[in-house]
Amino acid sequence: MSEAKQMLFARNLISICIDDNENADYQGCLWHQYSDDPIPFESATAMVTIMDNLMDEWDFPQKGLEQRVFIPKEHQPHRRKEVKDDELVIDKIQKQHGTRNIQGKKGRLATFVVQVAFRQNATWQGHVVVASSNEKKSFSSVMELLRIMDDSMKGAVVLE
Repeated sequence: MSEAKQMLFARNLISICIDDNENADYQGCLWHQYSDDPIPFESATAMVTIMDNLMDEWDFPQKGLEQRVFIPKEHQPHRRKEVKDDELVIDKIQKQHGTRNIQGKKGRLATFVVQVAFRQNATWQGHVVVASSNEKKSFSSVMELLRIMDDSMKGAVVLE
């Protein structure tokens, strides 16, 4: 009997496909359920920034803290839009774009399927499935997610 494959089901799944680990920094692409196109990144910092921007765009999960700014609200480019109905922004995006299965996307070096459940205390909390080992791990910060990724990539073999 084959081992059951770990899977995550959520509105905000992101597949991190690592293609290279040059200069001890990640390069690869992100896939999410609402686009057919990958989003390339050249560093772990860029990867985290792109993921945070996607969650801001989806307004899901909502931030526990808003970033402090010193400019008038009308000049803020990334202000959360006021929702006049009860429908979540991510539900509207899902209706407009449909959903795709991202769990089959693979990086040459490693693949991680991430679900951020909360954005509290100025960081992320959630779960990650490490595709190579089929392990589901929880993380309580972005730093812990990066550490899980680093640990699982030690000795990784590049897929061609």
